Order: sequence, then C-alpha cells, then structure tokens
Amino acid sequence: MASPIPEKLYYKIGEVAEFAGVKTSVLRFWESEFPFLNPVKSVSGQRLYSREDVELVLQVRQLLYEEKYTIEGVKKRISARKNKFQSEAKLQDVFVLDYCEILRAVRNDLKIVRDLL
Repeated sequence: MASPIPEKLYYKIGEVAEFAGVKTSVLRFWESEFPFLNPVKSVSGQRLYSREDVELVLQVRQLLYEEKYTIEGVKKRISARKNKFQSEAKLQDVFVLDYCEILRAVRNDLKIVRDLL
C-alpha cells in the first residue's frame, strides 16, 4: 500500500490495484468471492471503483494478508461490520425520530402558551 488515496469520484482497476499492492487479476477474483465488492462498470465495461469500494478493497487486503483471515473469515468479518454499522444507523434514525417527536410536542406546548397570553 503505497500512498494515500487521492480524492476522485471513481478509480480504475489499475489504480485500485496499485493502492492495495495487488494485481488486477486478484481484484477481479475478490469481486467474484466477495459480493460486497461490486464496482460499477462504464459503458465500455471498465470497472470504476468508488472511494468506499477502494476502502473495502484495502480492508479485504489487510484481513487476508496481514491478519491472515481466510476468504470465509473475511466474508463473516465484513458482514459483521456492515451489520453493526446498519444497526447503529437504525438506532441513530430512532433517536432522530424521538427528537422530532419531542420537538413537535414542545412546539405544540409553546403554541398553547402563546395562545394563553
């Protein structure tokens, strides 16, 4: 893993391979093994990775090469992270809804007080 990822909308497979320090064939293999690695394809069929895709590739590389996970282990680990993230996002949505309800109640109470004055 050479340098930090530059800010771009999309990255070509060669760039992503360079960031991760793997060959492009390895990335294509990972796409077949890991359903969460699914870059969009241009009209010409060229793979275009988003920044999120690149970060997932780097996570997969770290889990496989540095932490010595198996392919199945990586699938479970990434799924667990995604599930945790989705659970936290849902929980945050619940809090936002709760705050909205509280604010509505306060607004209604203030309207009643205003009308009394």
